[in-house]
Amino acid sequence: MTTRQRTILLLGGTGFIGTNLGRSLVAAGHKVFVAARTTDHVPRSAAVLPMPFALKAVEDLAALVRREAVDTVVHLVSGLKPSSGLSDYLAEREAVLTPTIRLGRALADAGARLIYFSSGGTVYGAGVEGLASEDDPCAPISFYGQSKLETELHLRFLERSCGLRTLILRPSNPYGPGQPLDGGQGLVSVLLGRIRDRRALDVWGDGSSTRDYIHIDDLVAMVGALIAQDAVGMTLNIGSGEGHSLLDVVRIVEQVTGRGMPLNFLPARPADVPRLVLNVERLRQMGLHQNRPLEDGIRQYTASFGLIAG
Repeated sequence: MTTRQRTILLLGGTGFIGTNLGRSLVAAGHKVFVAARTTDHVPRSAAVLPMPFALKAVEDLAALVRREAVDTVVHLVSGLKPSSGLSDYLAEREAVLTPTIRLGRALADAGARLIYFSSGGTVYGAGVEGLASEDDPCAPISFYGQSKLETELHLRFLERSCGLRTLILRPSNPYGPGQPLDGGQGLVSVLLGRIRDRRALDVWGDGSSTRDYIHIDDLVAMVGALIAQDAVGMTLNIGSGEGHSLLDVVRIVEQVTGRGMPLNFLPARPADVPRLVLNVERLRQMGLHQNRPLEDGIRQYTASFGLIAG
């Protein structure tokens, strides 16, 4: 079965997810534009937009969509982290939320689809028992999650009021090649970086906090399939559907690398949700769910840069 070529614009396309997604979309034969401040990590066959094409340049982006007949815009832009505070949140509203609303209105007029990457790890909050489903109430306890949820609500309003074709994705915690080992996000990569540098890991709480981890290749494959299917009008969790505590992940990384990981336990932080595992039944019913076991994924990841036992 031949997949129809699509013309896709990636906003925030040089980050961890965007880099992997762009490479996969180009390999699948799609025409890809990447809004980027640098050409680093952008697939050679993708068209790179110059620096002025930031998210605030809504008129320029809308003109590009019309000129190049872009049918799908993937929104990956975020300046916040789960630990971000009030001042960061207020800046995000101006730099990201407001331009996103304006861009969404322009895309509705152009008939283009907007795929928005929200957060499966923070929008639900701490009140979910069991697996978090897309229809569960959302009650974020971090500014990062609140910002994501507000953007979702505005996009749904545009969907109702002016026909914006929207797909909202709530990814869990991706890991894999391309994620910085010395960054502040992504437990698996942070652990591997600390083991490489022989440094201890700070653990906020007792290590029982449980999350859903998904290999980047599985996430990208699911998103690519959704793009190919022209999916709209829904919200989808994108994750493994399985929970692993922080100490579980430490144990797996130690086993795979054959190295011990010293831990420095600190008081729990109020913005950290104790448990968040995604219900991915909606994706399964669509026949699109992919997930490799966490140990297999970590083993493949570590093998890519030689940090592995044996």
